[in-house]
Amino acid sequence: MHNTKLKGIKRALSVILSALVIVSAIPAKNVQAAGGTNKTATEVVSDMTVGWNIGNSLDSFAQSYMYPCTTSMETYWGNPATTKALIDEVAKAGFNTIRVPVSWGQYTTGSNYQIPDFFMKRVKEVVDYAIANDMYVILNSHHDINDQKCFYVPNNANKSRSEAYFKSIWTQIGNEFKNYDYHLVFETMNEPRLVGHSEEWWFPRNNPSNDIKEAVACINDYNQVALNAIRSTGGNNATRCVMVPGYDASIEGCMTDTFKMPTDTASNRLILSVHAYIPYYFALASDTYTTRFDDSNKGDIDSFFNDLNSKFLSKNVPVVVGETSATNRNNTSDRVRWADYYWGTAAKYSNVAMVLWDNNYYQNNSAGSDGECHMYIDRSTLQWKDPAIISAIMKHVDGTPATINGSQIPGTDPEPIVEPDPEPIVEPDPIVEPDPEPVVEPDPTPVAGDLGVTYTVNNWGSGYQVLIKVKNDSASRVNSWTVKVNKNDVKIDSSWCVNVDEQGGYYVITPMSWNSVLEPGASVEFGIQGAGSIGNSVGITVQ
Repeated sequence: MHNTKLKGIKRALSVILSALVIVSAIPAKNVQAAGGTNKTATEVVSDMTVGWNIGNSLDSFAQSYMYPCTTSMETYWGNPATTKALIDEVAKAGFNTIRVPVSWGQYTTGSNYQIPDFFMKRVKEVVDYAIANDMYVILNSHHDINDQKCFYVPNNANKSRSEAYFKSIWTQIGNEFKNYDYHLVFETMNEPRLVGHSEEWWFPRNNPSNDIKEAVACINDYNQVALNAIRSTGGNNATRCVMVPGYDASIEGCMTDTFKMPTDTASNRLILSVHAYIPYYFALASDTYTTRFDDSNKGDIDSFFNDLNSKFLSKNVPVVVGETSATNRNNTSDRVRWADYYWGTAAKYSNVAMVLWDNNYYQNNSAGSDGECHMYIDRSTLQWKDPAIISAIMKHVDGTPATINGSQIPGTDPEPIVEPDPEPIVEPDPIVEPDPEPVVEPDPTPVAGDLGVTYTVNNWGSGYQVLIKVKNDSASRVNSWTVKVNKNDVKIDSSWCVNVDEQGGYYVITPMSWNSVLEPGASVEFGIQGAGSIGNSVGITVQ
């Protein structure tokens, strides 16, 4: 995340004692080495599907005069202590990967950077919350390059000290977690860069300055040192998947010619780590920004994946986009379109996983200029703030179970979502009766009895959902299906579990790869959503 992430300090508690985290130990799933680390990096990334960050928690850091910290700084930036209930809710929503950013340096003591037991124990406790849900966990070294006291710096003047730091902490972390199976992934660094430099956040990839060239070379070296330390601890760490970033974890940092992946003693266990808050002026910028996501700025996402494919994905190097988000500018519908397009583009590649950044900060009080409003679930109430964004993401996750605020996302449960309208309009009999005049379809009408369609309209004043169910009533298998919705009746802003195109006066809805086949008697459910209000009758046909 960019340097404005340090906004969390503004919410720091004034007294260090208030940072004490008292969390009852909750028994977690046994993390024995069942299955070991026998999955390749490509297999792990393909299996990750979609992730979520516990941002501004274990990575929160104190003022340097407090170092070494003797109590956890987890709540120092104003967030509550992470609970198993929080991780459970994230898992219910369909996320199967948790990224755990950790700032280790502030706790270390001595010239050999020893991590105290109390903090290692707390990190392990949070990791186990996710392991108990059969989730993947990305565990990293986060703000150890902060601008108060740098525990490493990517330049030659600090190279020896930085190497010693990485060797020490990753040896300790490795020994603590060496028996965990392939669900645990290590990430060597977070956004390594020259803090305060004029090119801290961006540089021309084809013509980097000498300072940047030196920094990239040091980052290559630190990735190698960290990887060697992890491998040397043995156990499952001998073949554990490890994520490594380039300069700033940016697309420029990994695309510049001098960046290289480290040499590994294990085969096919390395993952490129990259961050992408794109399009930047929509997703993160504070000074010059836009609240709109449309065809004019989709190109940034297209270029990003084209770059990754050219150098990494096509060369069988998997990629985890460890941080991405679009700040809340009170523009939910545009953020829904952004999520749909971004995750939809990522879904075209089998060896990419995306991890949503969440810092638990929602309200934008700066007329939309604040680039750091990235709350998706309220960690105090465990309620999702903008469920439609999560729905847009999950529609690109093949069959992942999902529950948002206690209700199942359409497409994963036969029960329709009931919106928070005290009196939603619910059709008592959702069988579509073409009333008063059936729509005449220009295409051939399906044979009666082959496929049936029912729907339910939920109105809540400012918006609506149409929950649609297609059922195979025939005795034969159906390999695909198409639903047409009359554009006179609805305006579709978002959808889940389907693809939506436009054809004349109709929306043409087709299945994803995983829900196209219907065995006899089987059904599939999906939903469409729009702003405003509609009637109770919608012209829908299936073939």
